[in-house]
Amino acid sequence: MFGTNLAEDKKRHLDELKRDVSVTMLLHSSKDIQIIPKNNGKGNNEMNREQWLQARTKGIGSSDVAAVLGLSPYKTNVELWEEKMGLRKPKDISDVEYVQNGTNSEDPLRKLFAVDYPDLEVRHVENGIMIHPKHDFIRCSPDGILVEKETGRLGFLEIKRCEIASGQAYLKWKDGAIPDYYYTQTLQYFLANPKIQFGYLRAYLIRHMADGSIFREIRDYKIADTREEVEEDLKYLLPKEIEFWECVKQRRRPALILPII
Repeated sequence: MFGTNLAEDKKRHLDELKRDVSVTMLLHSSKDIQIIPKNNGKGNNEMNREQWLQARTKGIGSSDVAAVLGLSPYKTNVELWEEKMGLRKPKDISDVEYVQNGTNSEDPLRKLFAVDYPDLEVRHVENGIMIHPKHDFIRCSPDGILVEKETGRLGFLEIKRCEIASGQAYLKWKDGAIPDYYYTQTLQYFLANPKIQFGYLRAYLIRHMADGSIFREIRDYKIADTREEVEEDLKYLLPKEIEFWECVKQRRRPALILPII
C-alpha cells in the first residue's frame, strides 16, 4: 500500500496508492487553516467561471495532486504547470454529462453518509477553500467536514461518483483498492489542515456491464483513523508540492514525469 511503500520509493513515481474538520465555526477560527468563500466575500453566491479558473492558478488543489506526482490519467505535471502559468487553458468539462451527474450526486451522497454514520457530524461549506497558513498554495475544497461527536476530532469526507465502462477500469477498484489519483486527493486534506485526524472516501460506482445491465454500489473507505497512518505519505507529498510550486514561481518548466506503463 501507499503508506508502507512510500518511504522506500526512490523511483520517479509512487508504486501504488491506497488509503474520510471541527464544525465550521472552529475551522473559521483555526490558526492552522482558513476556509474562504470562492467569491472572496464579494457577496455573490460564487465566482463566475473565469474567476474560478483564475483562482485555480494560485495553488495546488486536491484534484491537481495526482498530476504533480505524475499519476494522473488526464494530464501530465507539465500540462498542469502550463495551466498554472496561464500558458494552457484548462479544459472546460463542466457541461459534460458525467461531470454534471457527479455534481448533482454529491449532496444526496453527503446526506446519506450522515444517516449512515450517526456518530459523526457532517457539515458542508458551500464554495469553501481550505488554505494552509504557511504554504498558501496548498489548497483543498472539502466535500464534507466531519466532527467525531464523542471526541471532537476533525475529519473529512471526499465524495466520488464514478462511471466504470470496462473491466480494466474496474480493476482499479477491485478488492477494496482505490485508484491512485483519488487517493492522492484525500491526502491533500491532511496536508492542508494539520488538525485533520481521519477521513472517508465515499465512492458511488456505476458499472456498465457487457450485457448492457448497470450495477450500482456505494463504498466507504476509511482513509485513516489517525493522522499517523498517513504521515509517511505526507512527508513524501509535501516536498513534491513545494518543488512543483517553486517551478511555478520561478516560471521554470518542470521535468516531465512519464507514467508507469
